[in-house]
Amino acid sequence: MPYTWYEMGWIVLIYSCLGWCSEVAFAAVRRGRFVNRGFLNGPVCPIYGFGMLLVLLALEPAKEKLALLFFGSMALTSALEFLVGFLLERLFHDKWWDYSQNPFNVKGYICLEFSLIWGLACVLAVDVIHPLIQRGIDGIPLPAGQWLELGLFALLLADMGMTLYELLKLPKHFRAIEELEKAMTAVSDAVGEKLIYEPVERGRERREAFDERHPELAEKSRAYARELLEKRSEINTQVKQREDAGRQALADRRAELEKRLAALRANRTARRIVRAFPDLAQGSNRGRYFKRLGEPEKQEERKEDIA
Repeated sequence: MPYTWYEMGWIVLIYSCLGWCSEVAFAAVRRGRFVNRGFLNGPVCPIYGFGMLLVLLALEPAKEKLALLFFGSMALTSALEFLVGFLLERLFHDKWWDYSQNPFNVKGYICLEFSLIWGLACVLAVDVIHPLIQRGIDGIPLPAGQWLELGLFALLLADMGMTLYELLKLPKHFRAIEELEKAMTAVSDAVGEKLIYEPVERGRERREAFDERHPELAEKSRAYARELLEKRSEINTQVKQREDAGRQALADRRAELEKRLAALRANRTARRIVRAFPDLAQGSNRGRYFKRLGEPEKQEERKEDIA
């Protein structure tokens, strides 16, 4: 191999960081704000690191042949992007990025526009950037460089493990969100149906049935009702108190559910992923749940825009 394992490790780390910087800069230009565009919490996008390593191993020996370097880079990076996009969708059931609206795309995972960009970027990296980075790697004292590289990979693996752990818990979070939202809907419906509509409707139906079965008592009941009307103020007060108590109980229940729902939406890893990959919120399977997780962030953005 043209590189040692030590050198390949640094190539992955350095280009992962450079890839993250380019993604952040691209997102900042498009959205006008900082967005951590990485899959992980740290300032790295490993797909760039491994992609660049793949290009260097396969194509750097032929870098004098510009056409081969360009089209070979296009093919390798596009294949890697397709594979990662495919695997992520199979694991999480929605696309993390979607080029379906771009011309000449393949199942939304890759498209001609970005494949051309990757090809040009790789030509620039192989011909101009990598020689500078290689000199930097060679200039690191070997023992210190080995320990530093080992420490950085340990952090990278820890970050990846924590991120995957949080993301694999998302189906459970989604089910909890759905159950809470159903419960909140039921609470809202109860205010109108159980406290107001149903009691009135049941009372009317029972009164009509009673009048039909006991016509001789109907007149007496109406007379009694007239007497009750004279005390309606007192009765209305009691009824209102019961309704207010019921509404308060339901309001307390709703507040409790909203608090639990807010706690679920506070999953920082999930919210970061939604910010970094907004196409997840448009997914047909779990998109509505990712959209729910992103709602607090959108509210904060609206507040900042107003301010």
